[in-house]
Amino acid sequence: MRTAFLLVSLLLSIDPGAVASRVQTGGGNCDRAQEQFKAAETASAQNDWSTAAQRYEEAIQLAPGCVEALVNLGVTYNRLDRPEDAIATFKQAVTKNPELFAAHLNLGITYFRTKRYELAKESLRNALRLNSQHTQARQLLALTLIAREEYKEAAGELEQIVKLNPDDADSRVALGEVYLRLKQYAAAVASFQNAVQLAPKNARTHRLLGEALDNAGDSDKAIEAFRRAMQLDPSLKEAHYALGHVFLKRGNLDEALVEFQKELELNAGMTMARYQLGQIYYQRGKLDEAVTELSRVVAADETFRPAIETLAQARFKQGAINEAIVLLERAVALDPTWPNAFALLGRAYNRAGRTEEAKKAFATAQRLSSEERKRLERAVSKP
Repeated sequence: MRTAFLLVSLLLSIDPGAVASRVQTGGGNCDRAQEQFKAAETASAQNDWSTAAQRYEEAIQLAPGCVEALVNLGVTYNRLDRPEDAIATFKQAVTKNPELFAAHLNLGITYFRTKRYELAKESLRNALRLNSQHTQARQLLALTLIAREEYKEAAGELEQIVKLNPDDADSRVALGEVYLRLKQYAAAVASFQNAVQLAPKNARTHRLLGEALDNAGDSDKAIEAFRRAMQLDPSLKEAHYALGHVFLKRGNLDEALVEFQKELELNAGMTMARYQLGQIYYQRGKLDEAVTELSRVVAADETFRPAIETLAQARFKQGAINEAIVLLERAVALDPTWPNAFALLGRAYNRAGRTEEAKKAFATAQRLSSEERKRLERAVSKP
């Protein structure tokens, strides 16, 4: 399984600024300020948001009961990057008319944009209570739930979107990604397969299908999906890495090595591909190559403990004992509960003649190993 997936929020083609909707201001409580409303609409059409805000403010002074004007003013404040003013204005609109869908929707949008996800969730649920068929409101609610890592609820919302819009490939892909987060691999495969049928030339969807198939245990079909993704888009990032990971799990190191190298040609900053490359070099005794790749990994991410450990082992085998000790001391500081790092550190201390420190490191490794074994035994014995 891959260590990380792209955020689903990058997938859905939904722009909160585009979702924001103004409302009609004619008739009823708005009649007294029609001149100001027209001027505001003209300014908005010209993207003159400062003038539009001034005209809406004047209109509200003349017609304070015009809730629609409050909504439009809030949208304009958002265009001016004044989210706090927008929130206050939308809240006024909600107070005056709790049944106005646009007020709840735009309030939810603004909370989402400012990363106040709990409040966004509440406002968007209120909007959907008034208009359950509004796809973009439900999409934004799904993104809010994903931001809160409430994947089960997000899946429920996306399932509703798919029911309402069965031909929406993007929503099916988003649903598949959430299923991956939930480790519901069969459901993820089905969702991505449906998306592929709707958009057969989308390379990224084929890659995600490959990941789902791999996690579901069907590596042969996963390989087919990855190759199809690369055929559709030879510059697609992460596809070569994902294919290499399948080969790595199969023990096909030659094929894995080639794919990780190809990934780095397209995506030089992909730390995991470089780490796997370094690991293969180390396993094959190519210590100079391993040190080169793993040093770059550690330089890019100073907290990447597995890379630090393997780099330390490579330097230890090259005879750079003091450097290995420094690296392993970093590793145990990053994770004081990992016994292997303490065992390796003990060996390095021993080689350096630091006997007492070696004894302490070995004792810590033994204690941690015993604690880990007991923890696993308790886990296995639970009904």
